[in-house]
Amino acid sequence: MTGWLDSFVQSYGTLAVFAGTAIEGEAVAMTGGIMAHQGHTPVLETMIAAAAGGYLSDLFLYWMGRTYRDSGPVRRALEHKGVAQVVGRLSKNLVVFALTFRFLPGMKTAGAMSLATLGMRPLPFALCAAISAVVWAVLWVGLGYLLGHAVERLFGDLERVEHALIAPAILGAMLWLGVAWWRRRAKGAAPAAPSKT
Repeated sequence: MTGWLDSFVQSYGTLAVFAGTAIEGEAVAMTGGIMAHQGHTPVLETMIAAAAGGYLSDLFLYWMGRTYRDSGPVRRALEHKGVAQVVGRLSKNLVVFALTFRFLPGMKTAGAMSLATLGMRPLPFALCAAISAVVWAVLWVGLGYLLGHAVERLFGDLERVEHALIAPAILGAMLWLGVAWWRRRAKGAAPAAPSKT
């Protein structure tokens, strides 16, 4: 049943990573790293495909912000409360903003648009976005590769493409547990109400 899927990934794996990272991002890059660990795609080509897809997405969103800054979709993306707060903090140094926005939660789409509306010139943006996309791709594909190795140690050889879902599920569970622990710790740190005596 999985023969056609294995063949598809082996033939078009890096193309799928390129298209997927242009649309989605981290989950696709990490899954690409897992596929590379399984030997379906070369790891260097997977990193290049992920960086190229992410970079293309950044350039497109920057163009959207620059060309359609007064359109409804762009205004809605930029007026979101969380986006406005981040932009307010980072707008004083556009280079730092351009290098880091794709690593900030909720800023992958709005970051490039924001930089366009803040007046960052196309060439500096393109250079910063290229550096950021390469670092991002190496991190996420590398994480997927390492998780693939960890899952293989735990569950044995991964012969089916579907097993690539195990590592993202483990990572998601770890993140969820980490956030839950952090929230519980933050609540526990709140000062207790004085007792009535």
